Amino acid sequence: METTPAAVVLAAGRSRRLGRPKALVGVNGRPLVAWIHQRLLAAGCEVMVVVNPDIADDVRAVLPGVLIAVNDNPDAGRTRSLQLGLQALSEHLGRSPQRLVMAPVDRPGWNEEMLVTLLSSSQSAALAHNGRRGHPVVLDAPSIERVLAARPDASLRALVDFSPVAVHAPWLHFNIDTEDDVSALNENEAALATCFPQGEGI
Repeated sequence: METTPAAVVLAAGRSRRLGRPKALVGVNGRPLVAWIHQRLLAAGCEVMVVVNPDIADDVRAVLPGVLIAVNDNPDAGRTRSLQLGLQALSEHLGRSPQRLVMAPVDRPGWNEEMLVTLLSSSQSAALAHNGRRGHPVVLDAPSIERVLAARPDASLRALVDFSPVAVHAPWLHFNIDTEDDVSALNENEAALATCFPQGEGI
């Protein structure tokens, strides 16, 4: 029985609205991708980060030894990035993961405790605040197989039915798309203390 969950961090988007890579946005002196990676490792996950070619070297520089899969065509859709991450993890592990956490790099409003709660679900599930599902999510083995067999542009929501796992997470649905969103992180650092300890702004 598999005891170590696998995880894929989705960080391949071109960040056109923000105008700079979301993965490298600084929070307390560390890039956002480093925070997400740290939380997943702390929960015992084997982590693969999916990036676009433009930031691959930067991510390797801030996370020495990190497992990386490069998506040369991120515009193909999020499912394609997830497929690449799964395939790279399977090669690294020598087997297909039986459970997988998917964490978009631009949805940072969760912490390790919430992730542990999510991993307590034996089926595909998503963290949910006030009844609304968000990220990260966990996929079970049948869901992983459906994702791998799907078209790269398929909607993940159409492929997987995620059961809600209730948590108190007011920032769960916060999405970093613009500089205003980055400013909101800075202005609300106290409220985000459980996600970014020792808050000192961005």
